[in-house]
Amino acid sequence: MSSASNSLRPYQKFSNNDSIKWIFGGDATLMFRATTLTNWAPGGEDQIAMSPIVNLFGNYKKGKRTFENYATLAYGFLKTGENKAIKNDDRLHFLSKFGYQMFPKMYYTASMLVRTQIAAGYRYSRTDTIMINHFWAPAYMFVSAGIDYRPNNNLSFVISPCKGRATYIREKFNMEDDREIFRTAGMTETRKDADGETIKDDDGRDVVFPRYSRYEFGGGAVISFRGNLFEDRISYNSTVDLFSNYGIGKKNDSKPQNIDVNWAFQTKILIYKNISADIRIDMKYDHNQKPTNEDGTLGYPQVQTKSFYGLGLFYQF
Repeated sequence: MSSASNSLRPYQKFSNNDSIKWIFGGDATLMFRATTLTNWAPGGEDQIAMSPIVNLFGNYKKGKRTFENYATLAYGFLKTGENKAIKNDDRLHFLSKFGYQMFPKMYYTASMLVRTQIAAGYRYSRTDTIMINHFWAPAYMFVSAGIDYRPNNNLSFVISPCKGRATYIREKFNMEDDREIFRTAGMTETRKDADGETIKDDDGRDVVFPRYSRYEFGGGAVISFRGNLFEDRISYNSTVDLFSNYGIGKKNDSKPQNIDVNWAFQTKILIYKNISADIRIDMKYDHNQKPTNEDGTLGYPQVQTKSFYGLGLFYQF
């Protein structure tokens, strides 16, 4: 393998040699940004930000059978002035996908996707620092079965009429000390009296207790595409992941029309040899995740967005 010194070459998903069943590869990026001020009259603070990102894959193909595995590890931090460093990116994702070719461009497929984060994350305010997530708190696992239509090597439509989602929080955390982890992940349940009315505490807030696991069954779709421009000097990829809970079960108050959405778009621009500029946009809507209002009550679900722009070192292998 050689580095991408002159291009951002497209990944080869499977080997062209029938005698080679497995093919491995990936890329690593180190993005950074720094600002240093000395006697700077307009004011400001020193700032440093760094974000290493690693993408790995290992794919297998034999006859009509395919087995794809992808992993993403990313952790970024930002330090301003004398303040402590805080994280601004944290992803640990793993996807495993099995396919069996039924037609030239169509596969039966079954997959498992796991999403979590590596370290503790906090919500910062002027007066307080509140932990809102940690490793496996929460963690999301998707298991699905369906049909994958691939009109070409850069485009994929996966329709999954059978899709399960599980949400987990480690039992290390508890409602008394780590309330916001459960609330942010939508892993709380209100207490009700014998008449079905919500019980309130002395301050008029809903009395809730934590859930360490939640299982949902529904359907969904994943649409993904990728490509390269200008002689492979620009690469881009985008994935839209949709999930609808069928609302099956006595305690399931979800409605099929409440569709959860995860959309990720990334483009990489080769500046010179192993120096690249990166743009990443993430958008998320989860009907179970509701923000906490100032009075302690839960608000309505909101569209969550995150944008990242950076310049750094890039190596593809």
